[in-house]
Amino acid sequence: MGPHVSFESRGKASRFGLAIHMPARTVPWILLTPAIALSIFLIVVPYGMSFFYAFTNAQLTSVTTASGVGFRNFSDLIHQIEPAFSTEVITTVAFTGFTVVGSLAAGTSLALALYGVDSRIRAVLQALILIPWTVAAVITGYTWTFMYGAQIGFLNNFIERLGGSGISWLLERWLAIGSLAVANVWASFGIVFLVITAALANVPENLLRAAQVDGAGPGKIMTKVLLPNIRQAFLLAFLVAAVSGLNVFDLIFVITGGGPVYQTETLPLLMYRQTFVNGDVGAGAAVTLILFFMTAALAVAYVLAWQKESRKWS
Repeated sequence: MGPHVSFESRGKASRFGLAIHMPARTVPWILLTPAIALSIFLIVVPYGMSFFYAFTNAQLTSVTTASGVGFRNFSDLIHQIEPAFSTEVITTVAFTGFTVVGSLAAGTSLALALYGVDSRIRAVLQALILIPWTVAAVITGYTWTFMYGAQIGFLNNFIERLGGSGISWLLERWLAIGSLAVANVWASFGIVFLVITAALANVPENLLRAAQVDGAGPGKIMTKVLLPNIRQAFLLAFLVAAVSGLNVFDLIFVITGGGPVYQTETLPLLMYRQTFVNGDVGAGAAVTLILFFMTAALAVAYVLAWQKESRKWS
């Protein structure tokens, strides 16, 4: 008779044979090892290097010979004149804020609008709604560049056909920031739509039926039943939209490149310019660190809000 082989976990023999005994608490860590290793390689190591280089004078041509300079990179960023660092922070926050408001409004409205639609029709409409989200940001950028074009742009052509005059969508600071935000909302509201749609699918049907029995119309069902039951999902959608807007690079780079005269340059574009245009790896890493802490602050705020919301339901 051949050797008896058994694989055991939690004291139970398996059909595979060779007996391998291990503590039950060890198994989850073994299964998580590939994910942990990948996270370390893709997240911890890059951010660790950014933390290191942010306090050095590393240049693109001499990274290995960098020496420590303390907080000089951060001081130089804060005191830069053209463009002022405060201007770029305001641009980033404004662009992110417009993106969050637009994405939440569009994604939530469409999810609510499709909530009562027949499932087969809803599936087709959902697929169509998600198309912009699946398109590469570079393609989206070139598409909206054509839309905003001063001479042959679709929007100006449409306005002129109605008897109006063309608008310089990308030449005036706040109009350009708003135009970029519109393009980003079109490209990214799909993730908010998915989150809210999934949350609506988990609303207990007995609540809806009870509201209908009590004579509640569609408006009251939406405001008194649906929206209160998706508040936690709404927080998640807010976080996703905020982090997405805060870290947008390729869309803005394609449409305006941060221009005119840095008027639409956000922190991700500043990081690119410092690192790959100016060759200052230390300054670029400092911007990365600032973005990291801004994103971390959003994540902490989300966790605190989620815990507060959970206590209400418990």
